[in-house]
Amino acid sequence: MSRNNNTPLLLGAGAFGLLILAAAASSPSAQRTARRLEEKVENLITDWIPTLLRKTSEHEGNYWSVQANLDGNGVSYGILQWTQKSGSLGRLLRAMAAADPVAFRRFFGASWAKLLDVTGRASMEAVDGVVLWAEPWVSRFTTAGRWPAFQQVQARDAAESEYMAGAVEIARLLGVSTERAMVLYYNRTVHQGASGALGPARRLVAWYAEDQRRRPIAPLDVVAQYAWTCAAKFRRTSAPERRNYNADGNIWWSPVTSEWSELGFGAFRSRRVGVTGVWHAVTGPPAKPWSLYDLITKRSSDILTDPTLRDAPVALPGSLAA
Repeated sequence: MSRNNNTPLLLGAGAFGLLILAAAASSPSAQRTARRLEEKVENLITDWIPTLLRKTSEHEGNYWSVQANLDGNGVSYGILQWTQKSGSLGRLLRAMAAADPVAFRRFFGASWAKLLDVTGRASMEAVDGVVLWAEPWVSRFTTAGRWPAFQQVQARDAAESEYMAGAVEIARLLGVSTERAMVLYYNRTVHQGASGALGPARRLVAWYAEDQRRRPIAPLDVVAQYAWTCAAKFRRTSAPERRNYNADGNIWWSPVTSEWSELGFGAFRSRRVGVTGVWHAVTGPPAKPWSLYDLITKRSSDILTDPTLRDAPVALPGSLAA
């Protein structure tokens, strides 16, 4: 995101961007206020949020990445893998169409309106007799993802999404808001949903409240404890009463013989260990499923040990008072 282009600069700033533009056109005093706000927005938007989005996309995909019906979710698309079944893909596509309607129609063809209708209803039905995770739709999504205007839509949606709101709420609950922590929180909200990622944070805060000595002194240990709390819900040491983990049946319990180790205090590099009598919630192709516990633990370990991430506090959205 270039600092020489006003449009990317305001990504994620929401109403603050409009305030800046309005104030800049009025009195000198208002212009000075606008500049102070702009500097705060620049620090917020060009500093840690692009890092957060880049680190998230390393796991989720590029702007043009398409996953074909992963976990029964239909098309998963872009840097956050917006999904057809959840309705998030439909919201993204409507925003893309509004941003550049000519390009949208060119990339998605004569049935672009039908595409918006189907995804807007979070339907899995075919368009022109073809499911959206097959050709020619996959190539159309891929080509559209390389268009700069649509990339800006993805970045803006990611920065202003419920995932970001959830990550910010987790930071406020846990009292740790470093760049590294925000990347980890956001990774969890994208992967588990905002409500699914907030649950472990609330449970951890309640557990600390029962005995303040439980809260680690080191902020990074708090973040690691949160990460492992997120993973622990997908692990058990006794046989489940039923195989399905959820009502849809696309996540199920499976016995495992090895796993990534728990993220202990000060020891954030997870290692592969052998286990007995352990069950993980798994998903994916039945012939080759993958463990949700392992995924969360390994991703969290990678973030906690990433030498490029900073451990200084960052400004959170909503802390832009002049």
